Amino acid sequence: MIHKFFGILVWLLRHLGVMRLETHNVQILRNAGPVIILANHPTYIDVVVLISCIPYANCIVKSALWRNLFYGGVVRAAGYLSNDNPDALIDDCVASLAGGTPLIIFPEGTRTAPGQSLRFVRGAAHIALKSRATIQPVVIHCDPPTLTKGVKWYKIPPQRFCFSIRVRPPLELPAFNVGDEPNSIAARKLTEKLERYFTCELMIYERTIV
Repeated sequence: MIHKFFGILVWLLRHLGVMRLETHNVQILRNAGPVIILANHPTYIDVVVLISCIPYANCIVKSALWRNLFYGGVVRAAGYLSNDNPDALIDDCVASLAGGTPLIIFPEGTRTAPGQSLRFVRGAAHIALKSRATIQPVVIHCDPPTLTKGVKWYKIPPQRFCFSIRVRPPLELPAFNVGDEPNSIAARKLTEKLERYFTCELMIYERTIV
């Protein structure tokens, strides 16, 4: 139901002339299995667009949303994962992946403000290392910046914004060469490599649209 509702919301944004949506290889997400869908997080609607593309997906929600009077029942019924206990969260994410469900993670932990460098936290790396799941990178770009961190939801650009979602080739953990080290060191190195990967992908994309 959430997938269909978000699909309707995206359709409305497009057909009302608020948003232009560009997708590349998004069919990979529609058929995703137990993979970690790793995406950068520039706007408030990133998860809306992603879930609209994936019939069944799990994701991590803030504990405040988990207990919210209006939305809490919905996210709990959907089986989404609360971030209130970081240690238990990793095990919950691994169990979700083992059950065959794709898991959406924003490794920044929060939206990155326009012009700021990407800074990933290590939670996603710990989940990847413990689950040994394939990482499915998704690169998101929004021009002009819209619904960014610190901006009210009703403050949108005067012109239609372009939301681009590009699904890149999957990444396997052995390619990162971090498996034989202590977990804390492996997580730090994997986080740094993923951070560089997404930074390069965004730079490549921005050069193509100039």
